[in-house]
Amino acid sequence: MRIGIISTVGDYSWAGSEEMWKLFATEALHRGHSVAVMVQTPIAQSEELTKFHALGGVVFAYNPLNRYTSRTVSRGLYSRFRQLKRWQPEVVCTSGPPATPYRDKDLYRFLRAHTGGRVFIIQGNAESYVAGQAERDALRALYRSARRIICVSRDNAELLQRQLTSTLPIAILPNPIRTRLEHPLPWPGDLEQVRFATVGRYEVGSKCQDRTLHALSTAEWKGRNWRLDLFGSGPDERYLQDVIGYYGLEDRVTLCGFERDFAKIWKDHHIHVLTSRAEGLALALVESMFCGRPAVITRTGGNHELVRDNKDGFVSVGEDPEIIRETFERAWINRQRWPEMGEAAFHRANEWIPRDLPVRLFHTICNSGC
Repeated sequence: MRIGIISTVGDYSWAGSEEMWKLFATEALHRGHSVAVMVQTPIAQSEELTKFHALGGVVFAYNPLNRYTSRTVSRGLYSRFRQLKRWQPEVVCTSGPPATPYRDKDLYRFLRAHTGGRVFIIQGNAESYVAGQAERDALRALYRSARRIICVSRDNAELLQRQLTSTLPIAILPNPIRTRLEHPLPWPGDLEQVRFATVGRYEVGSKCQDRTLHALSTAEWKGRNWRLDLFGSGPDERYLQDVIGYYGLEDRVTLCGFERDFAKIWKDHHIHVLTSRAEGLALALVESMFCGRPAVITRTGGNHELVRDNKDGFVSVGEDPEIIRETFERAWINRQRWPEMGEAAFHRANEWIPRDLPVRLFHTICNSGC
């Protein structure tokens, strides 16, 4: 079977959202199928694809649309997906946000013209991700014709069906963890100084690190002994540095850059802070829970399905900084319970991510599309 995979993620050399299609592709190659992936140039050049190459996988690179290519694409004169079309996949699996298969017009034409199986992996959703009647109508028709749609959380699945006012062929599977831990990490010392960490792209529109900084900017919080390290990379790095200065948190908050080794992060930090506005199911959250760390989160995507309030962490009922601050306050009052909550978080994540996820993913896609 010839399987084509398209990732619509751009601007990063790798992202947690890429782990699912990579897991599926690796499993398919092991089973003797042919797999070609079409990814934006930084991802095509990533070392994360070394094993994929070694197994015989094919990589096609493409670039985001610019002013010129957008015009030629809109007129139907150009498509970035010609290479994959010539490769003649029998099934096409697209991974990314829900509206991109319509908004990228060359991708939309390619998918509509493809006569084989179509499978979609939806990596995150939010209220604003689908907008306008023309977009809803086009996506409804496209997704209804899919062999399978994989959502990484029930929240994302229910939202997508409401946005498109349609029952869709959805399966729910969690994002995989890169390295599965058999035991949580040792607890990092005492809580004389609390060490918060946020792991996520420097992209405040979805990850909302600026709201965390706002919540922690009061005189009361400045009088407490804590630090916050922000791990990641992205377009809003300069803005976040400015926000840190604006709230006078230079001695409390550090931008630490990207760190691939999640165990290295969590051996020195007590609790994970994710005040996201848009999520699928954050891989970074799964990783911190496997390390035995509780979390402060918002009710976004699948994060609140995984984290049980006051058991594995603390779930904010709203996204406003004042409400997030109240959740921080609950966490602070209960900080002596964090080690036992971290132990519960490890067991929760261990149960949530099935050990046979590669097989489940392969059969979910290929029993319907291959």
